[in-house]
Amino acid sequence: MELLVQTLFNGLVLGAGYAVIAVGLTLIFGIVGIANFAHGAFFAMGGYACYLLTSRGVNYFIAVPLAVLIVVAIGAVTEWVVIRRSLYGDSHHGSLIVTFALGQAAVAGLILIFGPDPLPVTSPLRQSTMRFLGIFVTSQRAFIFVCSVLVLGALGLWLRLSIKGQQVVAVAQNARGALYSGIDVPWIRALAFVLGVAAAALAGALLAPISTIYPTMGYSALIVGFTVVILGGMGSIPGAMLGALLIGVANALFETYVSVSWTPALGWGLVIATLLFRPQGLLGQVQQHRH
Repeated sequence: MELLVQTLFNGLVLGAGYAVIAVGLTLIFGIVGIANFAHGAFFAMGGYACYLLTSRGVNYFIAVPLAVLIVVAIGAVTEWVVIRRSLYGDSHHGSLIVTFALGQAAVAGLILIFGPDPLPVTSPLRQSTMRFLGIFVTSQRAFIFVCSVLVLGALGLWLRLSIKGQQVVAVAQNARGALYSGIDVPWIRALAFVLGVAAAALAGALLAPISTIYPTMGYSALIVGFTVVILGGMGSIPGAMLGALLIGVANALFETYVSVSWTPALGWGLVIATLLFRPQGLLGQVQQHRH
């Protein structure tokens, strides 16, 4: 029983990290209408920015928000120079090509600046553990879980209660209708893109201390993110959160009781089953023509 509880908690921690990545993807797809294949690169940038700061003596707890701000600045420039000028109103095929090229260029830049070798990110919580409800939890994983829950909860409240958040929801539902009602749609799209980039960078900075960072670390995060988004429903933020928790718990249970090597196949199996029996995802809606 103790092993089961430990496994479930590990799955929830894993799912919380997945949720932050997937919510960023969902924001960009739902509001901007772009399948962002550069999302994994922004995730890696978050890890590298955190490494750059901590290696210069900055405390990890200060380095995390600073790393997010650095990557947000890069994301804002990317949105202004590339995304806004070439992709708004374009087909999904165009977004796939452009964002994939951006991601590859970012990976090449990371290799050029930092080299191809893995690098460690130091954290004061990395080596410490705590006992909670009869299970052992590393302090870093507990920190990841708490931060993820707080960020996701704050984002949900912002979307529901604030004026700008409601405008984001309005643009996601009907961009043309939002424009006719006086909402600055280009600005809302830029805001959604930057928030998505911030979520990816935060996930990278939080998860970096529990593993090493390397230039292609974003590939696996990108795959997990799209798996979660497809399972939960493209464009659905609650669906992304639910899908992330399901994938996280399922992966933890599968690794513990079945096989670690077959764990990646589990996520794809769930995606295939979802596409066959509920193509819109668990909480998604049937897609209509977007204007």
